[in-house]
Amino acid sequence: MKGESLSTVRKYSMIALLAFFGGCIYKVTYLREVFYDQVISVLGLTNAQLGLLSSAVGISSMIGYFFGGFLADRFSSRRLVTLSCFSGGLLTLWYMTYPSFLFLMIIHIATALSGTLIFWAAYIRIVRILGGSDGQGKYFGFSEGIRSLFGVVLPFGALAIMEMIPAERVGYRSVLLYYAICYFVSGILAHFIIVDVHDEAEKQVFKKEDYIKLFKTPGLWLVSLLIFGTYSVFALQSYTTPYMSGVVGISSATVGSIAIFRQYGLGLIAMPIYGIVADKMKSSVMTSIVGLILLVGSSLAMMLYPATSSPIVIMVLVLAIGFFVSGVRGVYYATMDEAKISKALSGTAIGIISAIGFSPDAFMFSQVGGWLDKYPAEQVYRMIFMYMAAMSMVAVAAGVTILVLAKRKKTIEKGSLIEEDIQ
Repeated sequence: MKGESLSTVRKYSMIALLAFFGGCIYKVTYLREVFYDQVISVLGLTNAQLGLLSSAVGISSMIGYFFGGFLADRFSSRRLVTLSCFSGGLLTLWYMTYPSFLFLMIIHIATALSGTLIFWAAYIRIVRILGGSDGQGKYFGFSEGIRSLFGVVLPFGALAIMEMIPAERVGYRSVLLYYAICYFVSGILAHFIIVDVHDEAEKQVFKKEDYIKLFKTPGLWLVSLLIFGTYSVFALQSYTTPYMSGVVGISSATVGSIAIFRQYGLGLIAMPIYGIVADKMKSSVMTSIVGLILLVGSSLAMMLYPATSSPIVIMVLVLAIGFFVSGVRGVYYATMDEAKISKALSGTAIGIISAIGFSPDAFMFSQVGGWLDKYPAEQVYRMIFMYMAAMSMVAVAAGVTILVLAKRKKTIEKGSLIEEDIQ
């Protein structure tokens, strides 16, 4: 079914469901972010073992992102999403038995692949097709905003469960059941709500030449670079939390509230706004460039502003960085149309773009951790803020190049039409 033939209500229902599941599919493999001590205690793990589980999730996710696109181009998106929901639920039920470390490793790897290999490219592909030619920014902004909303709501629900159940083992098992129920409910709803959509440009049979043409498309690598730079800043901004508490001296309670709002709450505001602006400007790339330039300025201001000066100014700058990077994240997949990336191979393109774009997870935290062990804290944070500015500029360069190539192609096509008219 073509995306434009669906009602607006059906489209938004599909996106809301996908965003809900997208907001919870990764929570089980990242429970350490909320329940670090409980995970260690309940599962009887060492810090090193928990680190190995995290590394396994990161590596398998990169592999899943890359190859997931090929699945999205070949199989029913509705079936892929439904399969991901139910497989995630079953793996979480297995996790509830508190198995040995070997089986925990298998569960974490399989859950990560369920989210990245089976679900992610299908999700982005559906949103891209539903957005059509005029609604890319709005639909991506809405979906990412909803995903951010559930990124806040779901962990608070898990926290409430842990607080209600004093027995740690029972409480943690209840949290896992809570997420398993979310997965199964998502799977049932996906089966009935999601419709397989396709674009008129899509083909049923893909040839070797189609892939060669895709790989030769400069926009594929430029969008990957734009997302890589933006996501790098998103990852690095987590270090503003210890900077505010350890260097600036802001209270832990205040820093915690700012961190939660920065990481999740700002996305609810910024992503839909950027999406609407992108559609008004008729350019997600230009919207991203403006946001990234503002991000460069905010990052440099953080680097130059003395830590001993006004904490309020620093808090404002931290929130500004969070707002700008969240906004760009809301529309960066919408840049694929302007980059002239084939809709017929959307899934494959999304897989490659995601694998490259999210690769900072595989090395950036180890890199910065090494800096913190080697250099004085204040020096490292200045290096981090410069790093953020540099990555923003890389993304700006990618965005500008996309616009330049698009303009050049348009000029060439216009010239060809004039020649045809003369002849």
